[in-house]
Amino acid sequence: MIISSRVPPQYAGITLIDYLATRFTYLEKEQWDRRILEGRIKCNDKNARSDTPVAAGDIISYDMPAFTEPPADMSYTIIYEDNWLLGINKPGNLLVHHKGKSFRSNLIYHLRNVHDPAYPQAGVINRLDRETSGLVLIARDRETLRIMNRVVADRELEKEYHAIVHGIVDPPSGQINRAIGRVIDSKIRYKYGVDGEKAKDAFTRYETVITVGNEYTLVRLLPETGRTHQLRVHMASLGHVIVGDKLYGLSEDDFIDWRRNPAAWLGRLPFPRQALHCSSVRFIHPHTKKPCTIAAPLPEDIRTFLQF
Repeated sequence: MIISSRVPPQYAGITLIDYLATRFTYLEKEQWDRRILEGRIKCNDKNARSDTPVAAGDIISYDMPAFTEPPADMSYTIIYEDNWLLGINKPGNLLVHHKGKSFRSNLIYHLRNVHDPAYPQAGVINRLDRETSGLVLIARDRETLRIMNRVVADRELEKEYHAIVHGIVDPPSGQINRAIGRVIDSKIRYKYGVDGEKAKDAFTRYETVITVGNEYTLVRLLPETGRTHQLRVHMASLGHVIVGDKLYGLSEDDFIDWRRNPAAWLGRLPFPRQALHCSSVRFIHPHTKKPCTIAAPLPEDIRTFLQF
């Protein structure tokens, strides 16, 4: 199976090995180096070396050995549809976009190629992590996607989440105003934290919904910005990690061990995924100009945990 990618401008000038290891993290740097030595990697249809610099627009192709894609929960449902938009209720353990070895087992691939009827121009408006369940808003055509991307950039798409966090949140409601950036001294290159490298302003309002004994709180989260891992980082910064969040709830060594051997961690975590759910989105419809609210109820796994 040959797959290819076009080098985005921000990667121009770095070496081929650094491009592969930075952008495609499902293999370690040493593994990518072996693939290059085996002649499986080409740049613009020509054999390349690890230290070959890449330029914006270069086509990097990879002759990938046969493999089995990671398991994914494809039980998504369409809960809203009109001529321009889809509202998808996404389960946990489903990527929205292709990442790593999940070339086909992701939401966008299924909507474009497998769903009946297919939505060949489906484009994501609000993105969720693999383990986050709930509402994903999809544009059915490129013009609607362009308009809605502007709505998101102007912070006119209101999103509401629910999460189960460790501990009893005190005060029970408030606003978190802590900038978020990449953690530069982390062993995990996609880890973020408050006041990290090139931190950007981030605002989250939170409200306690219920407490569960003395151990957990169900909170309603209203992000006013859209930084990477914002809700997970903000709640962790208060000392209330989202239940099941391995990246921000485990030590870095334990997280790396979980990534390498997740089966060994079965039963060792209070919840198998991060207990975070996008409950609703609200916006002015780009074509009808009317207020639009799409809501996704709490999934069964969260309700069972809370004994609802």
